[in-house]
Amino acid sequence: MKLKNINKILFITLSNIGDVILTLSVLSALKDSFPDGEIDVVVGPRPKEIFVKDPKVRRIFTYDKHARLKEKIDFIKTLRKERYDLVVDMRTSMIPVLIGAKNRSSLVSINKGALRHKRAVHLNRLKNIGIESKRTQNIYIDNKDRERVRLLLEEGGLRKGDILIGVSPACRSLLKQWRIEGFIEVIGSLLREGRYKIVLIGDPSQVAISRDIKDAIRHKDLIDLTGRTNLNELFAAIERMRVLLTCDSASMHIACDLGVKVAAIFGPTDIEEYGPTGKGDIVIQRSLRCSPCKKAVCRFDRECMEGIDAQEVLEALKKLIALG
Repeated sequence: MKLKNINKILFITLSNIGDVILTLSVLSALKDSFPDGEIDVVVGPRPKEIFVKDPKVRRIFTYDKHARLKEKIDFIKTLRKERYDLVVDMRTSMIPVLIGAKNRSSLVSINKGALRHKRAVHLNRLKNIGIESKRTQNIYIDNKDRERVRLLLEEGGLRKGDILIGVSPACRSLLKQWRIEGFIEVIGSLLREGRYKIVLIGDPSQVAISRDIKDAIRHKDLIDLTGRTNLNELFAAIERMRVLLTCDSASMHIACDLGVKVAAIFGPTDIEEYGPTGKGDIVIQRSLRCSPCKKAVCRFDRECMEGIDAQEVLEALKKLIALG
């Protein structure tokens, strides 16, 4: 089915930053298919910033799943007034039906090819309306954010020609986080070679972890940008990296979208669903009967993460750096 006369589109995405990044290829496909169409976005409060500067987006509606019933009803009424020609919903919610969309993506995700990775699963929702994905990079980066990051990195000692390695040491889920001592060992080993600048990244809630790493290493070539960038500036920072070392985090999905090589430390998460997607990316994980468990609580002392050796992580990083 090929849609015609599509002028107003509503794209309903998710609530966590990493999950939203994995849906951006759907937004790009919509814009490519309907270049003259106006696209509005429904998104949770935390990832809203992703869309603020994106020229593909006309208007942003923030959806709070914890809002009171009356607020949700008013929200539906507001969307209904827009009279959208097409609604594409990543939440599999009843919103498209409630707002009376003329055309909408399927309420059920039909996965005929047994797709596993979430990015592919999201894109598959467009198949029933005849839309294909063409782009590889979907994140929009503003030149002002690039300039802001350039100044921050130069302030930290980065110079033209330096090889910049990114490290995202913290996760919102403690179960997915590798031990700080491991990051300290890997970063320290790289810095002793004298060939690299390393930048720590993360949001304001993760400042303490990066501070502990920096205090333990105390090296002039270690730059800490944790909590010093907004989300759009974080995109610009990751864009400049040769390689990113991370656990299962939003930063990993950002790097993959931007074509930055990734060394990812995985434990309870299924790499078939959420792993890095770049050519040559490396996943470091333990082969255990209980992993990936996909659970929020571990019964076995986080063996899948604690058992990962720093030397193995260091070798993966060096392999990716050598690839250029």
